[in-house]
Amino acid sequence: MPATELNEHISAVSPALFALLSELGKRISLPKGILSQTAEANAQAHRFNATRAIALENGEMMHIPVSRALVQEPSLEHVYGYAPVLGQPALRQKWETHLRETNPSLAQATFSLPIVTSGMTHGLSLLAELFVNKGDTLVLPDKIWGNYRLIFETKAQATVATYPFYKGERRFNTDGFRETLIKVGALCPRGRSDGKILILLNFPHNPTGYAITRAEAREIVSAIVESADADNHLLVMLDDAYAGFWYDDAVMHESLFGMLAECHPNVVPVKIDGATKEEYAWGMRVGFLTFALDAPVMQPLEQKISGLIRANTSGAAQVAQTLILQAMNAPDYAEQKRRNFETLKARALKVKQVASDAQYAELWEVYPSHAGYFTCMRLKKSGNAEAVRQKLLAEHGIGIIALGESALRIAYSCLEVSEVEEVFAAIATVVSERSAML
Repeated sequence: MPATELNEHISAVSPALFALLSELGKRISLPKGILSQTAEANAQAHRFNATRAIALENGEMMHIPVSRALVQEPSLEHVYGYAPVLGQPALRQKWETHLRETNPSLAQATFSLPIVTSGMTHGLSLLAELFVNKGDTLVLPDKIWGNYRLIFETKAQATVATYPFYKGERRFNTDGFRETLIKVGALCPRGRSDGKILILLNFPHNPTGYAITRAEAREIVSAIVESADADNHLLVMLDDAYAGFWYDDAVMHESLFGMLAECHPNVVPVKIDGATKEEYAWGMRVGFLTFALDAPVMQPLEQKISGLIRANTSGAAQVAQTLILQAMNAPDYAEQKRRNFETLKARALKVKQVASDAQYAELWEVYPSHAGYFTCMRLKKSGNAEAVRQKLLAEHGIGIIALGESALRIAYSCLEVSEVEEVFAAIATVVSERSAML
């Protein structure tokens, strides 16, 4: 329900409550999007449900077995005690080691000890609270995870400047990204401070599964440095939720964070990642914020972040942090994680093969996808993507996500390899039937 309707309802039934709402309270609502579509699929998708950003196997959540077996092992303190506001020190140090091991460009880089957050959405919200003033400009592509707008635009009241995600729909639009930075930089207010630009980049990308090449990474960094050279101050937020899930050797298998660290004095990179996807621990809500800043700067910044965390969540759950840490330290951890990765990679490759089959060429175009949990495709003839989703759900019991007017997102993380062909055949049937009616 739109915020305006919610406000009218509250005002009618409780004028006192409406009078107490803040301006943010009046603006906020839960838009109809992935969450509501997933809820419908949970209720109606009695055959296959490819809406949820989790991985399933044999009808159950995929997990690291060692973490499942550890529930009774930690001490009472590490289950029921309060965790430090910034997170368990041992877990923070473990995640720092993990970042250096999985990102070769960070081997000699200076960056902060990761800060534990209550999931990645909490991390992004902390950044919005800490850095975003009403009217500040946030640079985003036109294809995004919808929660960005809720956090930064609706809640923090940033002004969003967008550019087309794809150039020719086959590669990341580095030219459009650079041109947007130039335009936004020219509009930045000068006077008491230099220009301020907020940037949010997400690779591997949700919803498309796109991952950048190293050449594209260099072009992105070059554009950021060029803007910094023009006396702009840039906060570059890197949403690395799907780090590690790369299935194509042609793309870069690490975060942009390492290339941006220390790239320019006016650039502050911050990495937002977590156990959510990387450790197959969606509901444990353990995320991390890592800044490419040294200790003298981080000490006062950590105090500010501690104040923000204390004022909202007071800290991430102790037991979740304990389970993640002990699982990462377990002897079988690496092998169990590798096995899960291989399972998801097999699904990704199967989806790429099936979705791109010549028999479907007239029905849709598959966006380039190299990583993550999803594939995304643009419908050619069938009209409204939402109508396709609804028909697929009602008549075939299959749930997928509709994005905008013509795009569909399929979470192959939820599908067994043996189910992929049937799902896409059903989508093709619905698209063909609708095309025939137009």
